[in-house]
Amino acid sequence: LLDPSSASTRLTMPGFFADVPASPPDPLLSIDGRFRSDTRTSKLNLGIGVLRKVDASPHEFATVLKAAKGVPVSTFYPSPAGDQTFLKLSSELVLGEVNPRVMAVQTVGGSGALRVCAELLVSQGITSMMLPNPSWANHKPLLSGGGCTISEYKYLNDDTHTVDIEGMLSALQSAPSKTAIMLQVAAHNPTGVDLTEAQWERVLEVFKKREGEIFPVFDSAYQGLAKGLDEDVAIVRRFLKEGMEFIVCNSHSKNFGLYGERVGSCFVACESAEVAANVSSRCQLRIRWNYSVPPLFGARIVAAILGDPALRKEWEAELAGAREQLNKAHGALAGAIKGAGLPDRLSSPKLGLFSQLFLTDAQVLALEKDHGIYV
Repeated sequence: LLDPSSASTRLTMPGFFADVPASPPDPLLSIDGRFRSDTRTSKLNLGIGVLRKVDASPHEFATVLKAAKGVPVSTFYPSPAGDQTFLKLSSELVLGEVNPRVMAVQTVGGSGALRVCAELLVSQGITSMMLPNPSWANHKPLLSGGGCTISEYKYLNDDTHTVDIEGMLSALQSAPSKTAIMLQVAAHNPTGVDLTEAQWERVLEVFKKREGEIFPVFDSAYQGLAKGLDEDVAIVRRFLKEGMEFIVCNSHSKNFGLYGERVGSCFVACESAEVAANVSSRCQLRIRWNYSVPPLFGARIVAAILGDPALRKEWEAELAGAREQLNKAHGALAGAIKGAGLPDRLSSPKLGLFSQLFLTDAQVLALEKDHGIYV
């Protein structure tokens, strides 16, 4: 028989998770919830960085839908490194070649690449990471969760809303030894403000002078959505040509519209092919310990498109159309800002999916409440 006293004790004892506090709402994701509950038909959700058509419906790549029909469901575990055909084609897309001194692993989106990158760097004693200020909101938790201590360098000139190249270079020149530097290659999130080719050359010169002291990490999440497929990764290829060591955290979420399939890759340029093989083994081990293996379906869709000349040509045309629409939208917004007599800095040139207007909390709330515009 059940002892009444023990039953009473069990009922009064708190559960193991009784004192777990609720997490604060994610500022970005909470926008989507409020937007969905808004009954106005003229509402606009500008908070989450995804490609949309002019009518605000999701931008679906016809080539992706076409290729997906021919991709079979995988019924067996892949290698922790992922699909090798995808990695070859992704490498050619980003780096312009398959280089024996560059190791490649498939990751769970660009976020997975960032985490693999952080854990690899920390294992080699590179425990500090400098991020541009401002940067993607999820950079800090992803990288610090991988063991990196985060600091920032000035990226944006407050007066002109252009790249503060002098402030950035000063930070790179004075960064402590064994510091990793995060560099967004194109369509900077959240400002939409990118470095010019001449500015990138100055950044490269600093890294060359401080080779062995500071380490470049490229975040490539929007290739093809700023200036073009080759133009947007030109600086990565310059570093490769110069024989530099670096990491690229790459995502195909935006340029293929595969947000939910989590298609990413991590490239590590090493001093030699032998070193690259060792780094690959360490990255695969960390993937195995973390999420075991990457998903295949989205990666094989990307591979099917990049590996078929006709499909690739169609996809490149679709991507160019999306890029042109984004740039038209930036131009229209800049024109409206100038027409309203607002400060010139608010209409500085922007590229890609993002534009930062530095609105006050009151202005953000007014846009949402009075106009149904969620930012």
